[in-house]
Amino acid sequence: MTWTRLPGTAVDISINSQGQAYVVALNGTPWRWDALEQRWRKMSGDFVRISAAEGNRPWAVNPEGVVFRYNGLWWENKDTDVVDVAADALGNVYIAKVSGQIKKWNPLRSEWHPIEGLAFRMTLDMSGNPWVVTRDGRIAAFDGKAWGAMPGRAVDIAVGGDNTVVIADTEGRIRTWNGLQRSWQAVAGVEGVTAAAAAPDGGPWAVITDGVIMATTLLVTPEKIKTEEGRAPDIKAPQAVAPVDTAPVAVASGVSAAPLTPSTVVAPPAQVPPATAAPVETAATPSASPMLPQTSGTGGTGQTAVNMVAPTTGNSASLDPATLTTNEDITFVNTQRSAATLAIGRDGSVFGLDVAGNILRWSNSRKQFESFPGTLVRLAVDAQGNPWGISTLGRVFRHTGHQWKQIPGATGSDIAVGADGSVVIADASGTLSRLNEAMTRFERISGQGLLVAVAPDGTPWTIRADNLVQRCASSPCEIFAQKAKSIAIGPDGSVYVVSDRDQLMRLDADGKSFNVVRTPGHTPQNVAVGPKGFPWVVTAEMLALASTFFERDELTDRAVAAATIGNTTGSGSTAAVVDVASNNAFTFSKNIRFETYVTDLNTIEELVVGQNDDVYVYGAPLNQGANQFLKFNNTTKKFEEVSLSFSQNLQNIDVASDGSIWTAQNGSVYQLSSTGSLRRTYAVTSGGIGGLSIGVDGTVYVVIAEKLYHLKPGTRTFTRFGNDDVHKVAVGRAGDLWITDSGNIVQQFTGTKFENRPRGQSISVEDLGAGTDGSVYITSWSGSQYVLKKWNATNKAFDTVKNTNADRVDVMSDGRPWIANTSLNTDVKRAKLPFR
Repeated sequence: MTWTRLPGTAVDISINSQGQAYVVALNGTPWRWDALEQRWRKMSGDFVRISAAEGNRPWAVNPEGVVFRYNGLWWENKDTDVVDVAADALGNVYIAKVSGQIKKWNPLRSEWHPIEGLAFRMTLDMSGNPWVVTRDGRIAAFDGKAWGAMPGRAVDIAVGGDNTVVIADTEGRIRTWNGLQRSWQAVAGVEGVTAAAAAPDGGPWAVITDGVIMATTLLVTPEKIKTEEGRAPDIKAPQAVAPVDTAPVAVASGVSAAPLTPSTVVAPPAQVPPATAAPVETAATPSASPMLPQTSGTGGTGQTAVNMVAPTTGNSASLDPATLTTNEDITFVNTQRSAATLAIGRDGSVFGLDVAGNILRWSNSRKQFESFPGTLVRLAVDAQGNPWGISTLGRVFRHTGHQWKQIPGATGSDIAVGADGSVVIADASGTLSRLNEAMTRFERISGQGLLVAVAPDGTPWTIRADNLVQRCASSPCEIFAQKAKSIAIGPDGSVYVVSDRDQLMRLDADGKSFNVVRTPGHTPQNVAVGPKGFPWVVTAEMLALASTFFERDELTDRAVAAATIGNTTGSGSTAAVVDVASNNAFTFSKNIRFETYVTDLNTIEELVVGQNDDVYVYGAPLNQGANQFLKFNNTTKKFEEVSLSFSQNLQNIDVASDGSIWTAQNGSVYQLSSTGSLRRTYAVTSGGIGGLSIGVDGTVYVVIAEKLYHLKPGTRTFTRFGNDDVHKVAVGRAGDLWITDSGNIVQQFTGTKFENRPRGQSISVEDLGAGTDGSVYITSWSGSQYVLKKWNATNKAFDTVKNTNADRVDVMSDGRPWIANTSLNTDVKRAKLPFR
């Protein structure tokens, strides 16, 4: 092997299977390798060990033995008394404690679970199993069931993306594991090795005497070698490179590229798409070919016309024109109609959901979405044009053509229907299940992912929790080096995704890489694919874009909607409905960072997040004058007084999407304009007011005399919701209803009754708030102070936020809580977004 010296010095080094490399410098500073510019980029922190992990989120150990995870902005403390950490691109994380004990990270519960064995240095193979070195240098490997002792002694150990195991032995040499001979083979060229790493192709890296960094494989992104008018750009050898006959193989994100020489590299002529090709460009972030976890990836970044998509086999194009891939340009028309998500059936039926979860059906003749019975949070359409979906409680439903039916006992987080009729669901843990032929139950299948789509032959494609796309035709799934947040497959086999960078992308004809499909002037958020591979898109502004309008018989559409019986409420088990991460989305952690804003109030009586995400507080000013109604100004980052003409004090406030202020007192509910002028008074019943909340669909809920009443949109009378004793109310995603009862115990509505959360426990609550993204927060007394907690529907428990205290809470549509601890002061805090 040819060794190349890299710039910088280090005490530790780590590379994951995606080609993300990190070092800890001699002074403890962590550095990240920039494969495009071929240099190290400085990060914050002071560490002695580091491990590359999933999604450019490394883990590291500081000199005091505290292990941290980088969340994209700062390092989060995860445990103490740690000597090493090992992570991989699949999300597996292990630590070795000072005592030698091994623990594995459980991300769902944010806690460590002890594992049998002892370790001082650790790495993970491509199956996520640890290989370790003990304090006395012994080497051991875990196969998923038991530990096996390995020959030799080592001071450090690493595994490459092709499962090559590399050690730094006790004599300062690099060795690689030969499984057939069960021996360690020496790699010549370096001595005095103190730390080891391995590239995606298995090429060893080493830290030698004085911290010098040496590599046998350079990490170079495809941009560094992509063709441009038939030639590649000049690529210069890095500084301090020893003269060699050939340079190492360039590797990007786990994908082997062509060998580079230190001089100019001439690439093959670029492929020029035909003039009839759809407007597609190569992604800004290079997309690599698919790779199995047990093998290294191959391939490149070919540019191909989008009309050359590779349809999935299983449907004869001669029998159904929907299975023929179009060769027309993909251009979009703005329908000027709103939707939050879309799904398209093999027959061309286009369904959608609005922000409240109400079902919509597109009408070509009327050029609009029309209401369809039911409320869901996940949606799919079968070959006959019937919708399927998952409710906010995780229950699974299908429409038979005249009624909604619940799949008994089935719960899930996402659902997809293939052109062949296969129905697959994914639960909140990523487990996949397929509906049996009798349509009576879902049966577990191999594969994993949070979002799912189904190819015409029934093969599931998924998006994992780390946003990576994968095809689950066999076990393990075939992983693509492409991140996404939405995926859909047409009846012709066309695979579309919306990338984590908000680009619409289509799987190339080679079945390996994704190409960008332009959506000029719009930012895609969700994609659905119909007959012949024509996509529809939902934009960030929630506008539906259509690349074609599918011809179909719509004569009975309204009659089917009007005659539909049954509902999407259901009964029985409930489950969490979760989303994959987004670059600009708020992600919950037990150590949320907050921004603090001063209200200049003496007391706070109300803290409200309106349906349009505007934030209000109401209370007495410092001068003890009349109560003030303040609105947060997102530009000045200050609370500013809103002058109201309403003469009475405000109690139990919420603000609708049109800016109207709703308040209740003395048995009546008042609707005010945004300036406080009285629009309407609703006389409900006599009694004390407990709380008021407005759902995203406009339904107003109010608690009077410990009973819950609601006013549905388009009606003028509050009706009693039930006979339960209620104190407070909050409404979340798609009408997800939460209350506290007369004893302040928190409960969730299951469709037929209110049930304690967690079930079988009685959690006393001071306040509660719910966001339209599904987030639910409570504040409660812990015995000495108020604490903030978030409902974890996957684990069916409340997770405590460790670094703050609060007795008031409400939640924005993106899941960010606003809080106040009025027992301490009148400051108001907002959770920070990850990019701030």
